Amino acid sequence: MKTKQKTVAVHAGSRLTGSKAVPVMPPIFPAAVNWFDSSDDLSDALDGKDYAYARISAPNAALLEEAVAALEGAEACVAYASGMAALRSLFDAQPWKAGDVLVMPTDGYGVTRALYKNLCARWGVELRPLDQTSPDAPARIREWRPRLVLAESISNPLLRVPDIRALAQACKDAGAVFAVDATFPSPFGQRALELGADYAVQSTSKWLNGHSDALGGTVSGSKSSIDPLRSARILSGDVLGPFEAWLTLRGLRTLPVRMKAHNEHAAHVAKRLSESPLLERVIYPGLSSHPDHAVAARVLEGGFGPMVAFEIKGAGQKEGDRFLEALRVAKPGPSLGDVGTLVMHAASASARRMTPEERAQAGIRDSLIRVSVGLEDPDDVADDLLAAVEKGAGR
Repeated sequence: MKTKQKTVAVHAGSRLTGSKAVPVMPPIFPAAVNWFDSSDDLSDALDGKDYAYARISAPNAALLEEAVAALEGAEACVAYASGMAALRSLFDAQPWKAGDVLVMPTDGYGVTRALYKNLCARWGVELRPLDQTSPDAPARIREWRPRLVLAESISNPLLRVPDIRALAQACKDAGAVFAVDATFPSPFGQRALELGADYAVQSTSKWLNGHSDALGGTVSGSKSSIDPLRSARILSGDVLGPFEAWLTLRGLRTLPVRMKAHNEHAAHVAKRLSESPLLERVIYPGLSSHPDHAVAARVLEGGFGPMVAFEIKGAGQKEGDRFLEALRVAKPGPSLGDVGTLVMHAASASARRMTPEERAQAGIRDSLIRVSVGLEDPDDVADDLLAAVEKGAGR
């Protein structure tokens, strides 16, 4: 039978034949649907043994999951359309009962807090913020016996560094599931699973991607802990698109090289900032003045992280806005992990969805600025920040 042109136009060129070449960089597989010559093969694919429908599994996301699992030292990984979708999946995976307890950092990411507050209210779960860097934090976990504990390797935005190993032991003693959002240090800076966490979470939009051009999130852990998440994702539809997965995998290839430089630049910028009389304090785990400096030296690898924060003396929202508008090298942006330096006013960005009372409890003041240090010359970054501080302070 001679196939007509309309049919040829739809189907021709859909299979590669005759080549044994393996591309250095995997291609993008945008197809949402795949077909099979064999009905048995199709049936197997619908059971997850091959790629049938992109909501079930897809090649680019699977390649990224394999790479992130390897970086995290995990048996398995599942990728999501965003970091928030990854955090939502952890909540949904727990067998909640009314009266159960969820523990998260007092000074953690404001959007995570808003998400978990909403979900806890729906399920009758008690959300208990905890200063996870306090000496009695492990004792509180053992006492409260929570269902789920979420920690942040480096808290957002105050850059506190909890002792993940001590918290992990407390969670084990209390029978709690322990998840660590390790986005700030990335797997280069901390492999939370090796410190005892059940799950390691990444917003891949940040350092793993590294170029601010693709959203995504991952959860890594043992195969038995990840399989239920993967099954649930089929129903929730929180899948990572092929182009986003491809871009993130491309960025991930240079993660160790980038993070080494980001960490070194952040340490240099923090030192320069600490010499300014216009700053109330400079917050960086690598400074001896940081309250968790000794802990950070134990639980962070390859440096003290790529994030710096500081408080401008006497500054409020108005002075913070003037500071942001005065930047010339760094860019005011509500994210992190880019090759360029990104700066934000913490109270109006990362902590925007926290109440004033919650911000006060966490210690997030209107004078607080958070910096994601990029790959520019660190002296150029420091000079830019210091000049903007002077303008913001009206000097």
